[in-house]
Amino acid sequence: YRVMEEGGLEFDDRTHPRPAIVGIPELAPGCKLLSTWTPHNITVFAKDEQGEGAECSLCEVHWRASEWNTVTKKLVNQSHGYFLDLHQQNREGDGVSVEAVVGCSRFYRSLLHECVLGLKKLSRDATLPPAQRDHHSAECQLYSTTELIWHLCEALFLEVLPPGCLVQQLLEWIRWHCGREDSLLPPLLSHPRPEEHRDYWRVVYGLVLKGRVQEARDLLQHHSSAHTSSDLFGSVDELLRKAPMLRSTVGHTRAELYRQWQEWRAECCRRRDAGGLVAVPQLLLLCRVLCGEEEVFRHPDVVGCCLHWYELMVAKLLFTSPLVVSSDYDLVYTAESCSRLYPHGRGSLDDIITAALRNDIMEVIKLSSSVFGNWWFVAHLTDLFNLKGLLVASQLDYGSKLSEFFLLEYASSLMGNKSLWQVAMDYFSECPTQGRHYMALYVERVPLTSERKASKVWRLCEQHQLKEQAQSICRVLAMQAYRNGKLGTALTWCFRAKESTFAAFLAEKYFDSYQCLGEFMDLDLLDHLGAGMLLSNRLTFICKYREFHQLHERREYTAAGDLLVQLLLSNTVPKRFWLTILTDALQLLQANDCLVFSAEQTCALTHFLQQLTLSPPCSDQSEYSSKSHDVEVATDKDTSARTEKTLSLLKLALSNNLASAILEGTGET
Repeated sequence: YRVMEEGGLEFDDRTHPRPAIVGIPELAPGCKLLSTWTPHNITVFAKDEQGEGAECSLCEVHWRASEWNTVTKKLVNQSHGYFLDLHQQNREGDGVSVEAVVGCSRFYRSLLHECVLGLKKLSRDATLPPAQRDHHSAECQLYSTTELIWHLCEALFLEVLPPGCLVQQLLEWIRWHCGREDSLLPPLLSHPRPEEHRDYWRVVYGLVLKGRVQEARDLLQHHSSAHTSSDLFGSVDELLRKAPMLRSTVGHTRAELYRQWQEWRAECCRRRDAGGLVAVPQLLLLCRVLCGEEEVFRHPDVVGCCLHWYELMVAKLLFTSPLVVSSDYDLVYTAESCSRLYPHGRGSLDDIITAALRNDIMEVIKLSSSVFGNWWFVAHLTDLFNLKGLLVASQLDYGSKLSEFFLLEYASSLMGNKSLWQVAMDYFSECPTQGRHYMALYVERVPLTSERKASKVWRLCEQHQLKEQAQSICRVLAMQAYRNGKLGTALTWCFRAKESTFAAFLAEKYFDSYQCLGEFMDLDLLDHLGAGMLLSNRLTFICKYREFHQLHERREYTAAGDLLVQLLLSNTVPKRFWLTILTDALQLLQANDCLVFSAEQTCALTHFLQQLTLSPPCSDQSEYSSKSHDVEVATDKDTSARTEKTLSLLKLALSNNLASAILEGTGET
């Protein structure tokens, strides 16, 4: 693009920079250059045809088509919120009203203007390196042009205008984006003789051409001859004051407005033909402009007041066809005639504006897609077109609407930034045809750098019913938490993934920790598992064993004993934990105040004690522990002695308890 004077920007296909040449190192003669696509870059590598097993270097080629800095990220985030609100209205009702679409367009345009101001501030920040300031300046010009095109499309395609309002909307467009006179007015008004300033008449003409007649009248009143030649200046001032096409059109029909303009124009022609204005050639030229003469819009002084052809086009429409509508051929004819008056080559911006004036929406979208470096503009603009029903015939061959295609491309470009992945997912969710497929592919590539971020990704998968991706995330995070020694966190992710095998492995780790420390970890988690304990038998055992300790602490020994025997009989207790369970039973057997176990329960405990004595546990049979944790039988002499002593005490206590139970008649032998 070319940065033009007065802060304008013109795209020029002929002056685009040549593509950069990327050197691939270690590319020896005879090697084949291969590449493969990845989500946000291309991986390039060299392959030697002769040596299949030879090492090769991998090079990732990135391009900077969708860079987002702090200012443009603000644009992305704020437009994202309003985009979601608009689509929520569309889902809840029978569609979106035209007023809502226009309101959304104006909001987007205000965000663009705020973005331009922020980039302009960065481009003038002396603390930044010159290269970075130049980059921000180029971005500022690009987004300024984006705002200009958006404003025009809003006026031509989205607004529903009453008769006579299109030219007023185009005047507002020109005033907003081509206001060079604003910087020249203050020095002219403060000058003692403003007509001596070289830009005086140029500013007067420019104000009139932009429909700013009140400011033009004020400037004419500062002319020193306004009092000596009051008839001439007063006559032109009266014509400017009575111009009907700059008044409100509310409550008037098109025929009434046309009649008023014809009467005013006839008066302008009568005063021009009277011959009095010949004494002041500048006033005569101004009166010819008011008359809408075809030749006057080719006059060098008039053409020189307009930096761009579309400024001259709007001025010509104001004084020749003020009631034109977007479908009139006069609009296209005036645009073509004005563009021929500017000798410099046409750029992409001119083509986009011309396509918009021709009411060719598809051409506007096509050219904008090829010109702008990111997909923000075409994605949001086509979305508004689609909501208003302007893209009914834009169904693509593979079943997706054109608006959805651009939303998918825009969201895909956002995935290249690590802080915008949530915004991208929301855009994917609003694409009914292929959005869920894209979401499933991209969610697996989101780096899980923290547990908080992982929770967000998991909730997103659950929200959109991406079950496989949700389970995969939970498995990965459960393993990470286990490796970091966070058993509670790992168990929580197991519940979310419904991973029973790994949950059983973690349950055994909890019991191993209990055997080492004499107390359970993460009591809050274990006490509030609820139905989660049913995920695996090992987990059920841990929870029930924790319940046994709670009963024991409350001195409910009979209930605690019943629960202990039920655990052993349920076959949910690994054999390597039997000795611990029987040791707990020993404490209840030695209680002097009551008989805890019945004769039948005592026989069951004796059976497990005999099984433990005949075949001691040597290894665990679970999938994870067999691979990563082999439990060895204690070989230390002191440990063996303590185990033998415990077994002897158990045999004696069980014999005494069985005798007591029989004598008291609490069970059958």
